Amino acid sequence: MKAVGGLLLVLAIASGCAQIATSMLINAAPELLASTLGQYNVRTEFSDAVPLIKARDWLGLSTLARQKLEKEPARGEWWQLAGYGHMQAGEFAIARDCFERATRLLPEEISGWNLYAYTLKQTGEPRAAVNALDKALQVDPTSTQALVILGDIHAEGRRPLEAIRAYDRALQIDERDIFAWYGIGLLAKRSNDSSTLDRAIKALTQLHPPFAAELAKKS
Repeated sequence: MKAVGGLLLVLAIASGCAQIATSMLINAAPELLASTLGQYNVRTEFSDAVPLIKARDWLGLSTLARQKLEKEPARGEWWQLAGYGHMQAGEFAIARDCFERATRLLPEEISGWNLYAYTLKQTGEPRAAVNALDKALQVDPTSTQALVILGDIHAEGRRPLEAIRAYDRALQIDERDIFAWYGIGLLAKRSNDSSTLDRAIKALTQLHPPFAAELAKKS
């Protein structure tokens, strides 16, 4: 998946074949998030958050962010980190509200919009999630993360053509996007489209073998 800008870089790791690709977004690699903090020259300001992220101490992260927000309620970055902690803990409604605040304070922050859309999807608000993704793609039309989330929403809504269109757009931007390939593979598996499934498995065998193995399993 193409790296997204902003405070939060979310790179998923494999889970089960039964899950849609962006269900893996919450399994983020903490060292990559810490690296993103450095890209924005905020290590000093956000240094307390880095060890919590590395340790996957999500309760500690959300608690720290809330403490910071008591003093700086208009800091979108801390709202984003609070949301991230709640999201990792499975508290999607709380995370959604945090990300909504973050997008209002940081409207040009693509990762905030993507995470907001993801939590809207998880709280059963697909239409609102699509609206958030529209705004995300206005900020960055090349955000493959936004396109994959959009594809997943359409896939879950039984709109395979729209889902394929979103995944294909992601692959046009980054042909190595493993989550777009995985989403396409899941749709092909459900529809018994063996040629497309084989194409997805072949691509993922080169890019991310665990995903290829999941797709190759018999239903």
